[in-house]
Amino acid sequence: MSKLEDANLNRNSKITSIANLNPTFCYENEKISSAVDKILTTKHRRLPITSKKKILVGIITITDILDAFLREEDFSKKLSNIMIREPIFCYEDDTIGFVLQKFKLSRRGGFPIVDRKMKLLGMVSERDYVWRFSNVKFGVKVEEVMSKKPIVASPHISIFDCLRTMVNVRYRRLPVVEKGKLVGIVTSVDTLSYLKNNKFERESLDEELNLIYKTEVFTIDKNEEISTAIKIMKERDVGGLLVVDDSELKGILTERDILERIE
Repeated sequence: MSKLEDANLNRNSKITSIANLNPTFCYENEKISSAVDKILTTKHRRLPITSKKKILVGIITITDILDAFLREEDFSKKLSNIMIREPIFCYEDDTIGFVLQKFKLSRRGGFPIVDRKMKLLGMVSERDYVWRFSNVKFGVKVEEVMSKKPIVASPHISIFDCLRTMVNVRYRRLPVVEKGKLVGIVTSVDTLSYLKNNKFERESLDEELNLIYKTEVFTIDKNEEISTAIKIMKERDVGGLLVVDDSELKGILTERDILERIE
């Protein structure tokens, strides 16, 4: 385990000292399609939803939007129809140490930050913690932390089947494996972008996954130190790495896996 202090983080400092205080957000009366545009533009995984006075009223994730599509929601309707109400949040004076524990207990990837009147002030994510540990030696190998036997996809399944799997298991990324070898990766952003480009026509989902998955995959060896993985994530601006051994997939390492090793 590594401590917050190893990354020069004061656990008693306010969470606002490491958070994004200029967050992208949506108003509750905006269309669902507006959230799609903002997510694809910013690549944010979640967006806080507010009233006209910027009072926090909900949150929406990319998985929620994909789920809404599968349920045949009309994307011209208001976000308030599908947003998660009563989201988990942080107060502006919550400490870094307190919010770290909230991440671990809730297993959420990010929280809106509000004042005592519930006005939105910012967003904090697992990444705001993890990336600060890129130069900290954990003394732990990747294989000790990674999630083993991840759910994978075949390049020949339909995009619909891939999308349904992502929504059902709430995973944002799936390794693509053929004949036991890693050949690519598909993310929730890939699927959402494809849907938008095809005007959300359900017939487009009949195509094979090989139409949209990426062959450029960011990987790491299972014997590398965790800090090396963080460096790669930071350089490539990704939230997870696939763990391989001679092109054979051994596991997946995410920011959440690393966060569990911080105290």
